[in-house]
Amino acid sequence: MLEPVVMKKGVRIVELGAGQGVFTRELLSRLPADGRLIVFELNHAFAQHLRKILTDSRVTIIEDDALHLNEHLKKIQMPAVDYVISGLPIGNFKYPLRHGILLEIKTALNETGRYVQFQYFLASLRHIKRLFDTRIVGYEIRNMPPAFIYVCKKYGSSNV
Repeated sequence: MLEPVVMKKGVRIVELGAGQGVFTRELLSRLPADGRLIVFELNHAFAQHLRKILTDSRVTIIEDDALHLNEHLKKIQMPAVDYVISGLPIGNFKYPLRHGILLEIKTALNETGRYVQFQYFLASLRHIKRLFDTRIVGYEIRNMPPAFIYVCKKYGSSNV
C-alpha cells in the first residue's frame, strides 16, 4: 500500500479513513523530519484513539469528513499535497458522495501528486478512471479480505 509513496524532503501526505492507524503508524515511521501527515478520521472513537497514540508534531488529526479536505488544507495553509492515501470504502458510497470525495482529492493534489486507494473490489475503478489516470499496482493477498491497490494521478501530469 505504501510502496508508491516516495518519502522525499518536505513531503506532504493526507490519509483518509485512518481507522486505528495501521497505515498511519507506518507512514509516520518513514516520514522525513520536515514531512507532514494530515490524517482524516470521521469516527470519533478512532480519532480519539489516534490522538492518544500519535503525539508526533508532524501529524495533524482532523475529525471530519473527506468532503471537507480542501477546506481543512486551507486552514492549515497547505494548498496542495504530494499524496492522498485512502482506505475509505469508496466503492460502497453512493455516487454523489463518491464523486465529491474524488473531486476533493483531485483538487488537493499538486501537479505531480498521487492518489493511492486501497479497495476490496473493483466497483469504483470505472468512476476513479474518469477523474484520474489510474493503474492497479497490486493485489494484497496477505490482507483479509485481499485488496486491490490503485495508484492514480491527474490526467496530463508528469510521471514521477
